[in-house]
Amino acid sequence: MFKTTSTILLTLALALPLSATETSTVTPKTTVSAHAANSAAYTLLATMNMKESYEGMIKRITKMQIQSNPALKSIEPMIEAFFTKYMGWEAQRGDIAALYAKNYTTTELKELNSFYQSPLGQKTVQIMPQLAAASAKIGQSKMITHMPEMKKMIEDELKKVSAK
Repeated sequence: MFKTTSTILLTLALALPLSATETSTVTPKTTVSAHAANSAAYTLLATMNMKESYEGMIKRITKMQIQSNPALKSIEPMIEAFFTKYMGWEAQRGDIAALYAKNYTTTELKELNSFYQSPLGQKTVQIMPQLAAASAKIGQSKMITHMPEMKKMIEDELKKVSAK
């Protein structure tokens, strides 16, 4: 069970680098410009097809879990439902829009939206999920390859700590 849980957590850590949010408290903005930025952020996220990207991501994460542990196949719908509930687009869209509105001005968000409406922007939107999945696989592969080194480092450090 621990192996399955840690595999799920590792997969999430590698597959969701862009969905991490700050843990600090953010004072809500109530100005007109903040509202405009938030509105522009929602427009941009729609142009970027973020809902579809998140839905695809959930399916990929679920598939990765099943591939790493075929015994989970019988509970695949439950795994997908869990990821959808807490990491799906509906669960995160407000936070993601606020994150964009916090980090970009309304003008910048409009410029980004113009880019994503262009042919190159649309190509970027189309291939980004595949690039993200391939990037996650690269990271996961490197972690697996170097896991023995990490285990040895941990064991050595724990020996040093316990010897003190």
